[in-house]
Amino acid sequence: MTLKRMTPTGLAGAAAVMGSAMLLAPANAHSPAPSQNELAQLAARVAGLEAARPSTGLSFGAGANTTVTIYGYVKADFINDFDSNLGTTTFGLGSLTPGGLTGDNFQAWAFQSRLGIRTTTQTALDKLGTQIEGDFFGGGGGTFRLRHATATLGGWRIGQYWTNLTPIESYPGTLDFQGPAGIPFARPTQVRYTRAFGNGFGGSVSVEDPAGASSDPVATGALSYTSDRVFAKLAAIGGTVSGANNQVDAFGVNLSGNARLWEGGSLNLPYTMGEAISSYLVFGGPDVFDTGGTDVVIESEGITVGLGHRFNDKWAIGAAYGRREDDIGAPTGTRSLETLHFNVMYTPVENISVGLEYFTGERELFNATRVRADRLQASVQVNF
Repeated sequence: MTLKRMTPTGLAGAAAVMGSAMLLAPANAHSPAPSQNELAQLAARVAGLEAARPSTGLSFGAGANTTVTIYGYVKADFINDFDSNLGTTTFGLGSLTPGGLTGDNFQAWAFQSRLGIRTTTQTALDKLGTQIEGDFFGGGGGTFRLRHATATLGGWRIGQYWTNLTPIESYPGTLDFQGPAGIPFARPTQVRYTRAFGNGFGGSVSVEDPAGASSDPVATGALSYTSDRVFAKLAAIGGTVSGANNQVDAFGVNLSGNARLWEGGSLNLPYTMGEAISSYLVFGGPDVFDTGGTDVVIESEGITVGLGHRFNDKWAIGAAYGRREDDIGAPTGTRSLETLHFNVMYTPVENISVGLEYFTGERELFNATRVRADRLQASVQVNF
């Protein structure tokens, strides 16, 4: 068996730095002078976007036509909450209440550490690919859980993967594993077909397991455009949600894009709106509101902006702003969430990154009260 080092490709694992993939990987889709072919394959190369740098990995031949790649990283996080314990991520912001703050809290953990296996097999039909990937965020932290489990052949993908609504290509990165508010995020089991139309245009459709409470599948569709400096995508989802009293229709739209604004500079801009789609949004929440015998769909709207700059192969900075609003809810329910992440990343040697991030967030309730929280997080990540 011969082992060899695999070079970074695409957007795999760049989101732990603000400004996401455009800042960190020498071979990602936003590095200087990318080829049109590389950009056209963007959607197929976004697995593991949260990593600070693409994993190097090990590859070996498992058979006459099969190559196996093992990849992953070890990530240690050191966190101090100044107002109240938000938990292992900033998810706790969504349940903070005025007057309930408890003060400083320090914690450290390595739950985000990740392990994955990819295989590629040449068949008479096309290249057959598989991926199994997990981390240790299961059970609230400490238990290995499944992130991705897919098989691909030609334009088909079957298994657990990002929902087609997730703007993973334009996802601003943070050291915080929760990420900014206002953006879709889910990994359902699905059947998806993707096709390139030429001239930078492409599209995909899927049938997916719903993220919310429903006995019906959901359907999605997306159209994308890629050029040397710009990527844009429009995605939509439709299905049903089961409330306490009746079943309601659910739909959502996401318009997202990213751009290389200057040498080393990047912009990510996803916008989302819809009805009964809280299950798909970061920080979650109810999809319907029970008015006392009637379920009313909750309309949600969110916007996220990521801006970053990479100075050289060692230093990068970035910021991500997110806001989400719901139109109806209980008096103590969440009317809006607003988050802001700032970070600086240092890469002393290849495959090692060190980061420092400041987070501030605010939750507004429907009773017009507000509560905010602040956090400082340091991270060390080693890719393999």
